[in-house]
Amino acid sequence: MANSRNYGLGSIWLVSFDPARGTEIKKTRPALIISGTLFNQQRRKITVLPITSVKVNDARLSPAVTVVPASKENGLSVDSLIVCVDPMTFDKSRFIKYLGYLETEYLTRSQTILLRYLGFN
Repeated sequence: MANSRNYGLGSIWLVSFDPARGTEIKKTRPALIISGTLFNQQRRKITVLPITSVKVNDARLSPAVTVVPASKENGLSVDSLIVCVDPMTFDKSRFIKYLGYLETEYLTRSQTILLRYLGFN
């Protein structure tokens, strides 16, 4: 487990997604924490959305992702996409390194897409 206290909502971590099965997101990659900070402090598991640097050229997928430019604040090294329709919950032992904090505009956009996907909006 990464040695940090910052498992807050909106933080970005490098997370090990392996082993994966079937079409699940694979490999070690950045991920956005979407579970609440209080829950994350008290539990061993955290819910995230995967982040990919692969560019999506399919217009049908654009409502499912948030485009995020790399910045010093978020710690991403390249412009990326948050896959808002693929929430996953992992034990903290999969969290390797804290990268940064997602800017409010992109966090809000990602939460809106996730709520729509889950049928809460």
